[in-house]
Amino acid sequence: MKPPYESEIRAQIRRILGDMFPNALVSRIHLPSRDAHASIHLPDGIDAASLAAEDFGSLYGAQLVASLRSVNGWLLFDFSPAFFSALVDEINRALPAPERADETLAENRMYVLSRHEDSGCPDHPAFHRALTRALVAHESKTAFARAETAALSLFHSIPARERPALLSRCGALGGAILRLLTNTR
Repeated sequence: MKPPYESEIRAQIRRILGDMFPNALVSRIHLPSRDAHASIHLPDGIDAASLAAEDFGSLYGAQLVASLRSVNGWLLFDFSPAFFSALVDEINRALPAPERADETLAENRMYVLSRHEDSGCPDHPAFHRALTRALVAHESKTAFARAETAALSLFHSIPARERPALLSRCGALGGAILRLLTNTR
């Protein structure tokens, strides 16, 4: 089953760009991109400066885009921390809890993490990256492998002394990533 979340994010971005530039051909929206949560190659004739103040609306009850920047003809989107929290809560509410059979190592770790009590998504780049990779895990075997790698390395960039405090706040995030991975497989 393909979860609808990444297509809803892409549709929201495409709708706003289509409203602003009705005659421009909007290319594929990359989710995630190398240096941002999402990116799109700007069609010729579109001024990135005019997009800087644009409001990309809300999705799941939270502001979608926190900031935009243009780099070498690409428009890079950074999603808001409130959006990630709302997305995690929506995934946990909408997708059923997975069965515990034939799980991968990444799924097992996310199951253990999901046993912690909390809601939302802590504001940390590694958590945002893992969640966006899990959103698109259904696209290919490579995307699934990247999502698993991001889930397994969730705490690698966090200093060891800060991990216990964050661990107890990541239950909902672990549950959301677990649901996305098992629904993809």
